[in-house]
Amino acid sequence: MTGATVTLRLTVVRDALLWAAVAAAAAWTFAYRAATSRAQVLDYDDGVYWQTALAIADGARPYTEVFHAQPPLFPWLVAQPFALLGAVDGETAARLLMTGFAVLLAATAAGMAAVLRGPRAAMLAVLAVAAFPLVQRYSFQFGADLPAAALGGVALCLALRARSADRPARWWWWAGSGAALCLAALVKLIAVVVAPSLALVLLTTVSTGATGWWAWLRRTAAATGCMLAGFAAAAAVALLVIRPGRAAWDQVFAFHLRAAESVNSPDVIGMIDNTGDWGLPYFIAAGVGGVLALGLPGRAGGRADVAAIAVWAAAIVPYGYLHHPVFKHHVLLFVAPAGALIVLGVAALWAVARRAVQRVTGPRRRWAGAVAVVAAIVAGAWHTTHSTVAPVLTDTSVEACLRRLPRDVVLVSDDQAMMARAGLRTPPWLVDTSHVRIDSGWLTDAEITAAATAADGVLFARPRRIGKHPEVRVWAKEHFPVRYTADRYELYVHAAPLVMGCTGKVQVDGKTVQDAPTP
Repeated sequence: MTGATVTLRLTVVRDALLWAAVAAAAAWTFAYRAATSRAQVLDYDDGVYWQTALAIADGARPYTEVFHAQPPLFPWLVAQPFALLGAVDGETAARLLMTGFAVLLAATAAGMAAVLRGPRAAMLAVLAVAAFPLVQRYSFQFGADLPAAALGGVALCLALRARSADRPARWWWWAGSGAALCLAALVKLIAVVVAPSLALVLLTTVSTGATGWWAWLRRTAAATGCMLAGFAAAAAVALLVIRPGRAAWDQVFAFHLRAAESVNSPDVIGMIDNTGDWGLPYFIAAGVGGVLALGLPGRAGGRADVAAIAVWAAAIVPYGYLHHPVFKHHVLLFVAPAGALIVLGVAALWAVARRAVQRVTGPRRRWAGAVAVVAAIVAGAWHTTHSTVAPVLTDTSVEACLRRLPRDVVLVSDDQAMMARAGLRTPPWLVDTSHVRIDSGWLTDAEITAAATAADGVLFARPRRIGKHPEVRVWAKEHFPVRYTADRYELYVHAAPLVMGCTGKVQVDGKTVQDAPTP
């Protein structure tokens, strides 16, 4: 056995051990966050998707019986565990699905970095994405942005692989990229932010045969055709399985066009800064890393690959100005390319310093990258255990009262997550009572009162959504004689026994029948 063979095998073993350590670190990070999820306040969207999945699992049809303003794939996926395993075990399985998408998102960042700088850069990219607080938060929280970003990342990784692959394999890579893009768009339409990057990769496909303008045109046309074929095939299969119906197009497209007309001041910096202390430094570092990587891409012809990744990350700026309204969870769409650019920038700096370092380490020793990976694992673990990604969820009297209600009680509410935690349901048409839906005119007072008439009560929560409509509040007081108040929540029901004994104030027809807290 030659020395070169021994060195190669040692390198393979070392990389395998490092990959195992990186995978274990990422899995532990997400498992740690999942274990503490019940003790944290979740975003409003979590409750919306939770109640939507429960309704679909019970057989309600999206868009006709269940209001849903997004494409159909994500709620359908989340509903399957509930339909198969029930409300309790189904929730655990559905949140594991979110963890799987978080892992996939980190893997796509690894794929982008590996194309240019190899396995060590890929490992660091995984850790860079897994450490981002917003990714950790959505690794257990229901939301369509992370799955859309992960599938968009898959589309770009496959396109980068197709760009330099040999025929005929490259056509399959392009088809896979188109299919992944389609699935991303079926999760959330704003996944199209990756489309300019894919177009750039298409236009810079590497020649494996004839050269010249005509050869480039034929090559690009063929790649585009394969990509569109993959997109169409994925769309046909998904829509055949889900069968969303014609009403989907009205809710998905018309709703967002109406919502975009709302008054909303563009604030890209504010959107990023709302993600926490990491937001702005992370994306500033990505910008610097992108410039460095463009200067030193790492391999011949790699500058086009860096440009494609950078275009996706930089799309956060026009997105913040063109999309209305914007929320911090939209930043998830840009974390993977930003993380890859940070690592590629560090790799570019290392390439500049390598000659000086090799005077100490020797030209054949390649332990510096392994040390960087181990250091990043330790730093990431320390950060995870010494930080929080959401406010602490405190016990409230009103939630304790809701848990005492019969499981078949249906309440109209602003706090869908509290309802789900208590094991209760909202009317399917009112799983979403967001400010965006109300302010854009897609949820009227008549719709609220119609759903509440068939429900067992109304829970006005904080912050006020349906409760900010005076007509609805007046209607609830007239229709439901029993009023229970606690923790700035108001619950209106038909029968006093439902809430008697709960900690808080109970009134029947305006007269107080329980005022002192009940132990």
